[in-house]
Amino acid sequence: MRRIILACLLLLPTTVVALPQFSQQECQKLNAERREIRRQLRQPYTQEQGKQLQAREQELLRLLKAHCRQPVKAPPAPAAAVIGLARA
Repeated sequence: MRRIILACLLLLPTTVVALPQFSQQECQKLNAERREIRRQLRQPYTQEQGKQLQAREQELLRLLKAHCRQPVKAPPAPAAAVIGLARA
């Protein structure tokens, strides 16, 4: 019985949704912005500024992890749209 269930599970189609990868240049810009935010967080700031900086840093980390695992040399068209939406 277990073998039948295992066989059925292995036969089910599994889809992996690949996120578009940004170009090397875009990834470098995002990483430079992240480093600048880290630098600012080491300086004195107000509570509100700190919240904004931390929120932007989290967003940049999310983008870097999702779209910069294997940067491409030439950016695909949708990559620019994702960056634009993230900054809006």
